[in-house]
Amino acid sequence: MFLVMALAPGFARAAQPAAPAPAQGQARPAAPPAQGAPAAQDQKKGDQKKDDKAKQETPAAVEARLSDQLLLELEKKRREIDRRETELRREESRLQELRADIKKRIDTLQEVEQRIQKALEKTESTKDDRLEHLVRAYTAMAPDAAANLLNTLDITLAVQILRNMQVKRAGAILAVVQPERAAKISELLARQPQPPAEAPPQRR
Repeated sequence: MFLVMALAPGFARAAQPAAPAPAQGQARPAAPPAQGAPAAQDQKKGDQKKDDKAKQETPAAVEARLSDQLLLELEKKRREIDRRETELRREESRLQELRADIKKRIDTLQEVEQRIQKALEKTESTKDDRLEHLVRAYTAMAPDAAANLLNTLDITLAVQILRNMQVKRAGAILAVVQPERAAKISELLARQPQPPAEAPPQRR
């Protein structure tokens, strides 16, 4: 009885049907993948697809892709050139406005200078006309009368009148001028250069 109970488990295992052996040439079933293996396999499949896609890319596709890249680069450079050209046009316009403003200012200054020059010439001409008139008037006077006027006249103007007279006539008037004033006038006449004498007429 005890012998039968001891041998019963062994008989039970022997009674179970054994797994069928794989047929000849048939691969054994793969063991279940370990935990985490699906992600690695997916990554590997993705890389494999990329490699396959790169291998399958035809020369025409490569050329088209490179052409697109080249067009993008050219478009980028064109935009940069357009931007620089716009800046240059703005700068050129600003310089033209500045040059126009400077020219306008120069023209205005030249006009003012011309007006001043004309006014000076007119003043000088008027002064010369006035001096010439005084010289003629004093020359026509008697020496005593001319001397009395020169005694009260501005000494600078008196010197100018006597200088533009004939030397003999000026000497006659100066001889009857007050002594102190005559000395001062003579000193000023000696300091200032004499006007050039007129050349005597040539005899034919």
